[in-house]
Amino acid sequence: MEIKNYNLEPNPKIVNTESSSDEIYLSIKIGNGQIGANKVTSNGELLAKGNLTEPTYIGDSSSLSNREIEIETNVLDVNTFTNRCVITTTIYNQDNKELYSKIDKGDAPENGVASFKGKYIINFAVLFFILLNTLLNQQLLAQTNSDYLEFSNLETPTSPGLILFDETPSSIEKPTTPQGLGLSLLGLGQNGGALEFAPYWLKDHPELTAKQMYTDKTPILSHFGISIAAINTDTLSFISGGLRTRVFQSYGKNVGKLNNIKTQIENALSDGDFEKVDSLRKEYVSITEKPIFNIGLAAALGASSSTNSYDDLELNRWAVWMSLNFRPKGNDFYFTVLSRYINNENYEGTNVKAGLVDLGTRLNYDILKFTVSLEYVHRMNFTRNIFDDYRLAVIGSYKLIDNIFITSTFGKNFSDVNNIIALAGLNFGFSQKKVKAY
Repeated sequence: MEIKNYNLEPNPKIVNTESSSDEIYLSIKIGNGQIGANKVTSNGELLAKGNLTEPTYIGDSSSLSNREIEIETNVLDVNTFTNRCVITTTIYNQDNKELYSKIDKGDAPENGVASFKGKYIINFAVLFFILLNTLLNQQLLAQTNSDYLEFSNLETPTSPGLILFDETPSSIEKPTTPQGLGLSLLGLGQNGGALEFAPYWLKDHPELTAKQMYTDKTPILSHFGISIAAINTDTLSFISGGLRTRVFQSYGKNVGKLNNIKTQIENALSDGDFEKVDSLRKEYVSITEKPIFNIGLAAALGASSSTNSYDDLELNRWAVWMSLNFRPKGNDFYFTVLSRYINNENYEGTNVKAGLVDLGTRLNYDILKFTVSLEYVHRMNFTRNIFDDYRLAVIGSYKLIDNIFITSTFGKNFSDVNNIIALAGLNFGFSQKKVKAY
């Protein structure tokens, strides 16, 4: 397991108390839906360890005064949307008065651990140290602002449209969109693809815990995605935009398992047992990626052009649909039921509007790195009163390496001619903060 260390500045941090009789409490919150734990020591003495979300007593100011307190916070990347880790360290007195608070951020290696290490000195009634600490903070703030400006000048945001059309191929490997960016290349040998990102993960969420991620039954914002797609055929060019989200999810009895694994991960992180952390992480992720039941909603709007020109783009299709996914035993077999309405403004180039309804199901089974699926969709055309159009396909997906998948499809597509499906494609997820494909 890869571990990335962060030494927090300034070093040490000065925490000023009002009285030598103050009792000192420490709280460390792990945000962004990740799992973390802590170990607090001073001169080799263990003061606290484990989950310190709630304020924890570590001593009185007279006994801690001018002693160096070391705090190590290990955060495990378990969030499938982002590997950004956010910790909020707060120190209180017995009156719940905040003496110190700081939010620190850092990226964990993919499926690895971000280890934050900081040193603190509890101090009271020593004016010299107060003034020195103020001066140091001002100097560090000036340096940080200077570094930030230089970094911004070196790396500017890249337009998703440029990425989609290969104008800036290097940004595909390291885009500037910080979280939840996915890219799909559809139909090898053809010109087409899609780009999708999750706006919610463009911002950090210090108060979002891992438990909230798997107990939230309506994760609408965290699963909300915006996409744009384009594809060229021999005669037409298509471009479309889409939205989708998850409106309901449930892990059923697996919530108890997740609570237990989370506690074990926290204990292992506080002990620095990263070999055990790695095996627990795999068990945790395998459950969080497989809710027992979930409901998704989506919508898309598309246009086409016969001249491959934006000037000739004509809006000709929009659709809304809902999917229900269910794992009967919570294991590797699951199925999806689909209901979709499609409105064609220019049906098959005849200037005839058409209302279509798709009803279908897809059976899936995961076998290690393989996923095998059988899909059937029945299409009803309410404009022409034809009720026997359908799509039937076998789909195979293989995980080449983490977050890069190759997918192949064979079967019959809608329509009476040119309806043989024989496609292959690649799904990528690229981001500086998380490599994940939708």
